[in-house]
This record gives sequence, structure tokens and C-alpha cells, in this order.
Amino acid sequence: MSPDSHMPHEFSRPYRLLPRFALSGLAVLGMLTTLTGCGDEESNSVSFAPSCPLTHIPPEAADYYVYDGKTPTFPHLVTRASILKLQGDCLAAGRKDLQTRIALRFVVNRGMAARDGTVNLPWFIAVLHGDKIVNKHVFHHTFQFPANLSSFTTDTHVVTVDLPIPPKNTESDYRFEVGFQLTKEQLDYNETHLKKPAYQAY
Repeated sequence: MSPDSHMPHEFSRPYRLLPRFALSGLAVLGMLTTLTGCGDEESNSVSFAPSCPLTHIPPEAADYYVYDGKTPTFPHLVTRASILKLQGDCLAAGRKDLQTRIALRFVVNRGMAARDGTVNLPWFIAVLHGDKIVNKHVFHHTFQFPANLSSFTTDTHVVTVDLPIPPKNTESDYRFEVGFQLTKEQLDYNETHLKKPAYQAY
């Protein structure tokens, strides 16, 4: 999966995937929170749960609207999706790397202008070190919307991110930004119609 190449904003601009991070298929957690830590003493040579990076879902990147190209009003809505839940944990990957697993749950609504049952939801994970984005990858969660439903809950695959830091139980300088990959028009719409987030953090 390759990042989109035409998005102009901070939450939609692509970043080159750096080789020191390994990313593979997954689903996730939300707001500003710490992922659940878990460690296996025998397989990972640690006797404690590694400390996970903070994970943040920007409110303006938590909703995804698609309209039919006419006016952004209810009769022209094709799809609306919201991040409902972010899940994840951390594991020690040897003594020098921390492996973070992330997955998202979406609630998706079919709009009056929907014609095709195929839904494609682009979402991203950005890795920040301090205030600098050092890595970003865009994923696409594609599924068939059930014909007999107007609202549907779906989970992404799990994504694994390996960070080059010792898995000791201390605060990390790394953190994650997670949300929908938006066009400038979608982002502007969300900022104008910002509402209370639907997602939960655990």
C-alpha cells in the first residue's frame, strides 16, 4: 500500500516510509492515551510490560464524509464514517526494539446518495519523535456494506509498528497520530462542522 501523493494538509500530506520502522497490516485506539502494555517474560526476555507511546486522534481527523460531488448536504451524502474505538498494545521485540500493535473500529453510515456497496476508508498512522513527524503510512480499509443495513461497525486489520527504542518501562519520546486520511476539502468540512468525538480510549 502506498501513501496518497496529492494531499496538501498536515493530516493528509504523505511522508516517506523510513526503513527503521516496520509497518504491516492491523486496527486501533483513540484520543490522547497510552496503549496497553503487555510483555511475555519467556519469549521477550522482560519481566514487565513495556511502556507504550502516547496515541492521539485529532478530532478534525476522526470523521470521514463522502458526498456525490454536488452540495455537502444530507440528500447528497454517500458515506459517513467515524472512529469509534482504538485498540492496541506493546510488546518487547528483543532488548532494543518496542513493537506496537494498533487497530481501529469504525462506525459507517450509508448516505442517501450511495449507489455502490463498496466502501473504501483511508486512514493513517504518523510516528512523531518529539514534535517532528519521522514516519507516516496510509492504509485502506475496504469492505462491502451489507445491503440490509444503514449503519455498520467494522474493524481494520492490525498494524504493527516497530520502534528503535529499548522496551523499558519508561516514558517514550515517540508518539502516534492516528486518523482518517482526508483531502483538503474534507478537512475543511470537518473543521467547520466539528462535533463531539464518537471514539473511546481504553
